[in-house]
Amino acid sequence: MRRRLVCYIGGFDPQGPAHYHQLYATEAARQAAVSGHEISVGRRQRLGEHIAGWEVDARIDGQSVRTRYEFLRWDDIVRARWPRSRWALLRTTLWASWQCWRDGVMWYSWRRSWPAFLALAGPGLAMLIWVLLLGVVGVLAAGLWGAGWPLATGLWLLLTLPGLVALGVEAERRTQMAWLMRSLACLVRQGRGQTPELEARLDHFAAHLAAALQDPAHDEVLLVGHSSGAMLAVSVAARALAQVPAGAAARLSLLTLGQCGATLSQQPQAQAYRDELVAVGSSAQLHWLDVSAPADGCCYALVDPCEGLPLPPGSPGAKRLSPRFAQLFTPASYERIRHDKYRCHFQYLMASEVVGEYDYFAITAGPRSLQERFAHRDGVADFRQFECFGGIRR
Repeated sequence: MRRRLVCYIGGFDPQGPAHYHQLYATEAARQAAVSGHEISVGRRQRLGEHIAGWEVDARIDGQSVRTRYEFLRWDDIVRARWPRSRWALLRTTLWASWQCWRDGVMWYSWRRSWPAFLALAGPGLAMLIWVLLLGVVGVLAAGLWGAGWPLATGLWLLLTLPGLVALGVEAERRTQMAWLMRSLACLVRQGRGQTPELEARLDHFAAHLAAALQDPAHDEVLLVGHSSGAMLAVSVAARALAQVPAGAAARLSLLTLGQCGATLSQQPQAQAYRDELVAVGSSAQLHWLDVSAPADGCCYALVDPCEGLPLPPGSPGAKRLSPRFAQLFTPASYERIRHDKYRCHFQYLMASEVVGEYDYFAITAGPRSLQERFAHRDGVADFRQFECFGGIRR
C-alpha cells in the first residue's frame, strides 16, 4: 500500500472537521510515540461540498504511505436536529424511548445485548422517574397549600425542587442522556423516512465514493463509520457499489466501529436500510470488518450487523472482531476508560498505551490493507455473553 483514501463518517456529533482533525493529529502523535511510527498530519482543507480533509504521511513497519483522510460532513444536519432546551430534550427522550419500546427495538436489545439496552432505555426510564417525582412534589405542595399552610408549601418546594434539579442533572451526566437520546431520536426518524436531508447527503457521499473507487491512484479506498456513522457508512457503501460496474472498481474496505445498527435495522419501517445491509453483506466487491468492544456499552458488541437478514448462502458478511482494549492499556488506565462510557465509545479513534493488534493509525495510514492487517485473526462467530432470556431465535 502506497496511496490510500480514507473516507470517515462520524456519529451523531455536532462537532465538525476541526475537532476531528485535532483529535486525529493529537492521537496519531501519541500512538507514534508508543508504536514507533512516523506520522505527519497536514493542515485541514476544504476538499469539496460537505467534505474536509488532510494529508497524512506515515512511515510504519518500515514502509512509507501517503493517505488522504477525508471527513464526510453531516454535522450541520446534527446541529439542526439537536434539541437545545432541557424541556425539548425531555420531550425528545420520552418520545424516542416510547417509539423504540413500541417497535420492539428495546425488547430486541434486552434479549440480545443488555448493555446496549441499558444505554437505550436508561435515559428514558431515568427521566420518567424524574417526572413522576416532580408530580409527587407538586401534589404534596398542592395539598399543603389547600390545607392553608403557605409557609410549609414554600419550605417544601424550597427543599425539594433544587434536589430534583440536581438529581436530573446527575442522571443526565451518568447516562449521557443528552447525546444518546438526540442520536436515538434521529435514528427513529431516519427509520421512518423522515430525514430527507440526510438521505440526500448520503447520496452525495455515495457518488463521491463511487468516483473514488474508479480512480486508479488509490491502492485502497477505506470507508470508516463510527457509532451511528457506521449505519451511514453501510448505506453509502451500498449506494456507491450500485453505481460502479462489477469488476470495474477497486476493492472497497469497510470498517465499522462501535456500531449500534440494530437501533435502525430492528425498526419495522426501516426496510430500505435492511436492503442496504443485505447488499453490503452479500457483496464480493468489498471487505467488511466490524470492530466493537464488549466494554463499550453504547454499541451492540460483537453482534452481527446483518443478523436475521436473508443473505445468500456463502455471503461474506461482516468479519467481527474485538479491539481488546484491555490489552492496550495498563490495568489502572483500562479501568478508568471502561467506566467512562463516552471515552470508551471513542477509544476506537484514539491512541493506546501499549502496542497491540488494534491500532487505528496503522489501519488508516499503514502499508497493509484492512483485510491483510487482520487476516490472521478469525472473526467472532457466536458471541452470546450479553444475551438474556435465551437470546434471539436464530
